[in-house]
Amino acid sequence: MSLACENARLSGTFRFSTLRGSNSIGKWNFLDGTEENRELLRLLVISCNSPRFWTSLPFPFDTLRDAGKGPLRVCHLRTLHDQTDIRGEPIRNVISGVWLDARGNVRSLSRAWAETFFEGAVLRNPAPKSVLRRDFLLAYGDDFSAHNGNDGFDFSDPLFRSRRFHSLFNALATLTDPSVFLGRLFHCGAKYKRQAPRHALERICSLMKKHFCIEIDHWLEMPCDGEREWQNLPPHLLMPFLPVLDAVRHVLDAFPKATRPLDLPGLILLDRPDRYCGDSILTAWLSFFDELFPNMQFFATIPERQQHSIPQELRQKELPLPVLRNMPLRRQSRCSSPDVLLIDVDSRLPNLALMKLSRYFKEQGRSVTLVRGVQKISSAREVYASCIFTFPASMRKMEELKGFYGEALQVGGSGVDLQRRLAADIEELLPDYDLYPELKDRAIGFLSRGCPFCCPFCIVPFKEGPPRQVSDLQSLMDDGRRMKLILLDDNLLSLPHADELLEEMAERGILVNFTQTLDLRFVTRRRAELLRRIGSSNTRFTRSNYYFSLNDTENLPMVREKYDLFRFSWRDNVEFICMYGYNTTLAEDVARFRFLRALPGAYVFTQRYRPVPGGPLPETSGFFEGDPDRLISELITIQFTQNMKSMETYYRWVSRFYAETFGQLHMPLVDTIFRYNRREKKGNYIATLAGVKG
Repeated sequence: MSLACENARLSGTFRFSTLRGSNSIGKWNFLDGTEENRELLRLLVISCNSPRFWTSLPFPFDTLRDAGKGPLRVCHLRTLHDQTDIRGEPIRNVISGVWLDARGNVRSLSRAWAETFFEGAVLRNPAPKSVLRRDFLLAYGDDFSAHNGNDGFDFSDPLFRSRRFHSLFNALATLTDPSVFLGRLFHCGAKYKRQAPRHALERICSLMKKHFCIEIDHWLEMPCDGEREWQNLPPHLLMPFLPVLDAVRHVLDAFPKATRPLDLPGLILLDRPDRYCGDSILTAWLSFFDELFPNMQFFATIPERQQHSIPQELRQKELPLPVLRNMPLRRQSRCSSPDVLLIDVDSRLPNLALMKLSRYFKEQGRSVTLVRGVQKISSAREVYASCIFTFPASMRKMEELKGFYGEALQVGGSGVDLQRRLAADIEELLPDYDLYPELKDRAIGFLSRGCPFCCPFCIVPFKEGPPRQVSDLQSLMDDGRRMKLILLDDNLLSLPHADELLEEMAERGILVNFTQTLDLRFVTRRRAELLRRIGSSNTRFTRSNYYFSLNDTENLPMVREKYDLFRFSWRDNVEFICMYGYNTTLAEDVARFRFLRALPGAYVFTQRYRPVPGGPLPETSGFFEGDPDRLISELITIQFTQNMKSMETYYRWVSRFYAETFGQLHMPLVDTIFRYNRREKKGNYIATLAGVKG
């Protein structure tokens, strides 16, 4: 971290760097405890954060500017840590800053201005996506108190990130309630042994013993009461450990997917910790902080007379700089000059049509290359793309591909053309399994195509017509070399002789994934017995999984009757695909979910209706008929033992639709959506009314 500034009120114009040679930076950077250095810490904060976070604090930021010298310009240069850089891209320095003029206007500092502060540095602009949040910063002033209560653990404030540094600007600032937070740590880390909080507890207990001779290993056991354990700590440690626990809390919240978040990099600013630590424990407290966060960089203002007691080992600690490396070549070597280029735009399974095209061209002696998504290779002689879905993301990819390849691009797939087919001689070929090596010992294909029903929301009747057999097991299983089959049939059980096919699967011991679901309307006792013998699996064949559909509430008694034929238990995995957003009401959706929750082994995969070109539009005008608040309250009490992430997707759709319809949020539903995932987004979600308004 390096900081440069023009026209600061106390410090004037200066540049500050933590470089130690060319390969490392100082982990601990001790500054004299003066007002000028407190200003430096504050300037660091405002250069590292968006103005919307720091201008929300009750602090006159214009007082940081020298009124007689013009605008305040402050920027910083940071070298990204390996763990926070973008995978596959070179390590570079990143620069950013702000401009504050006499009228109080704030804007980002231009790249040209920022570069004048750091001539000769290898720079790049911040990229929008990274492995981890790379700008993690905490700052603590010399005076604060503990919040009395929950302290916003539900992330309802869209500017909650400002709490990470507000005590540096406001003596009335409150930090995390230690009793509440310890209770959460005990609950998650000790009782349920979740990795991140468990890791934090273990490190705190170990370091408390090492640096303060305090034995608290019982914190790793249950039951523990947060308030009692906090009050049992020595009184002289209570104030110093408020920022410690606050820092741990913010790190856990900022990196919810990390298993060892305390090991991640970042920046921590400490203004005059001597005022709440005292001479007796200051050194031990700094060493505790140092080992608690081994990869954090620290800035601390401490009077020079007290710095002499800080061990040289701590003062001389360094963090290695990542090695600068050149931009790697994009991984396109294998398709630099392809003869035939096949593009899998959006398939979730290996694309059977592309596999057959690959077989066709390879039998002609031509080279074939498969790419996914949007790949722009100007040297390709022939280009074929398959697009399965009509999702907006798929359509954007197709527009980009068409814009690059133009007339050279040949496109097929249900997402763009329901009538285009492979030529008959290509359709008859066996698929090229070398195109998707991840299939390993799994076969994929159709025994039958078509469906006898004409559901208006479905493309199968229009695309495939009535049911008919198109292949046999011997052909699909690649002469017996494969014993696992991903079956893509639209409605296999509608074939009059489906029993014979099921019997052959059972006799040959073939494991099957009925990925397009089985139609319960055609289930008989005999077929249920055969399907149980076959053992339906998931697509990776790692566990038993049965797949059915339930798109309305028209005949729930029949569904229950057919379901009972399988004699499923609560140990089975039975997924029901439930379409929503087409013509069902909220009351009907709740009735479906409640019905399925009562079936042993059943759980839900929700799937939003998206009309294909020419298909019927959704009819949702009466979705909230009845008492929507009561129905939503009932909805969020229906919890399945698995795949609640899918239900969360449905919750989000209902929540946004509710906000659009009634102009307000259903807060219990919002609380449910953010109970476990993406909690840091909750405040912005509330402020924008579920994204309905900016």
